[in-house]
Amino acid sequence: MTPRPYEAPERRHAADAGRDRILRAAREVLNLDDLRAFSLEAVAGRAGVTRMTVYNQFGSKGGLLGELFDLLMEREAFSRMPTVFQEKDVGAAFDALVGMLGHFYTDNRALMIRMSAAAGLDPDLDEAIRSRNLRRRRAVETLVQRIDESHRPAVAESELVNTLDVLLNFGTFNAIAGADRTPKAVVPHMRRMIRSVLGLPEKKSVAQKRRR
Repeated sequence: MTPRPYEAPERRHAADAGRDRILRAAREVLNLDDLRAFSLEAVAGRAGVTRMTVYNQFGSKGGLLGELFDLLMEREAFSRMPTVFQEKDVGAAFDALVGMLGHFYTDNRALMIRMSAAAGLDPDLDEAIRSRNLRRRRAVETLVQRIDESHRPAVAESELVNTLDVLLNFGTFNAIAGADRTPKAVVPHMRRMIRSVLGLPEKKSVAQKRRR
């Protein structure tokens, strides 16, 4: 039997640190005004490594973008996604999802506005955005499956996932927030809209419950 190659903890730690440095550099490059400047060369220069080092770690610009978006989603607002699917009440589950999206959209609002404006200019960026949007849609599809005959959605069953997905899109949050509010600030309004589409009663606040 061929012995399993041993990788020293120090070497593995150094590799992880190098990967994190590249991802931080990639986020900094994405935060620049001109997204067309995003390239393996630009990221390598900002990270202080060679282009080949970036290529060996991520394979392509698309691979780098995909992992960067995963990092933004999974280490930030979406780290609590398992609790959404563990929630038995479909209304409460959507409430939690709306809250996470509002937080994520607020933290990354400037970047997402620029990415939306750059749509169609870079196939790698478009694919990274499309695949990550698909995750949101899959979450919606999973939660919609919990709707039973006791619910009376406001739209046809065939349009329910599409309608909810559009409402939960960054563009919708951003448009409703406008210039004076953040996406996180409109979470209560978005929750009411989602519940209305689902045919669910509005969730009462603590103050409303106390007045009863």
